[in-house]
Amino acid sequence: MRTVFAWCRHNGAANLLVAAVLAWCVAACSHVPLTTMVKLSRFDLLKTAPDGLRIAVKYPDSIRIPDGGAQMRLIVTEKSSGEVQLKEEFAFTRVDTAAEKAELAGELQTGWRVEVYRLPAGRVAAFKAFQSHLTDMRKGDREKVDGSMEISVDACLLSENRPDRIVVSTFLKASELGGFVPLLKDANLQQLMAAEDMDGDAAPLGPCPEAEKGGF
Repeated sequence: MRTVFAWCRHNGAANLLVAAVLAWCVAACSHVPLTTMVKLSRFDLLKTAPDGLRIAVKYPDSIRIPDGGAQMRLIVTEKSSGEVQLKEEFAFTRVDTAAEKAELAGELQTGWRVEVYRLPAGRVAAFKAFQSHLTDMRKGDREKVDGSMEISVDACLLSENRPDRIVVSTFLKASELGGFVPLLKDANLQQLMAAEDMDGDAAPLGPCPEAEKGGF
């Protein structure tokens, strides 16, 4: 299962804007804090240091995020045709140090988990290459394309018992943001999935492999 939590669009490789244009907008937009909109105006996808990027997810004990489940996708498309010129996908790796999680200590509650993820060292060069692809373009060519960043999280159920409501929150950290910025706060996972599933054929949130074997 893939649920998209945030979408930021870099129009013409100029200013980074927050664009509520996804199919799940109706379900998700009410969960995006207004302060986040302001703070993200300082975030520049082309200049940000990839080794300082962090994704954090607050989720209930009833689900788990598997290895590689926190992901980022960077895409360059032609404005006129929508054709994809360049796409890079990054599976973030979990950060287990207490220092990395300390900033979100206030989010910890009984029955909840907070995990922080970073870009793997081996993928930093690919992120920088994506940045260079846009910054090295001639101005006229940049005006013909859109660049976008998509953050998504895959999840699975810890047991076969499906809760009536699964609520999640997501955060983004970059050097220019000065800390973690909430992307979505207390968003209903099932509603996000339903809003994203325009064709109505997405598989429901299933049990984790470990859960099917009788333990995690």
